[in-house]
Amino acid sequence: MNRNGSYKTKQQSAILGFLMENKDNHVTVNDISDYLEQEGNHVGVTTIYRHLDKLLEQGLVRKYTVDGTTSACFQYANTGEECHRHFHLKCEKCGKLIHLTCSHINEMCGHIFDEHGFRVDLYRTVFYGICRECSEREEK
Repeated sequence: MNRNGSYKTKQQSAILGFLMENKDNHVTVNDISDYLEQEGNHVGVTTIYRHLDKLLEQGLVRKYTVDGTTSACFQYANTGEECHRHFHLKCEKCGKLIHLTCSHINEMCGHIFDEHGFRVDLYRTVFYGICRECSEREEK
């Protein structure tokens, strides 16, 4: 039993381990399922979701839903790293997630609110594009 009174199973540990190894990426339940299969752990999708829900409740994992049609993405939540006060950049090539803390973006959010009466949800805002490393690989 862990410190908050819930049991930590081998499956939950494997899921958390995968998320920790991929902390700079958003991963889907299918990514987790594929990983577990490769490791010889046959875990159903429903069970993966149940474990992710527990990890979300414990604050160990973040869940991102971009819209109502694509699968939710999950990310290991680094303890001590506040993820509600900045945007995210997601590379469409390699899946890397960059936490963007930038005064220019904060100014833009202020402008959007002041001039357009709209408050941007920083937690759920993700800009999609291609990271520097993938761009450089494409140029070669």
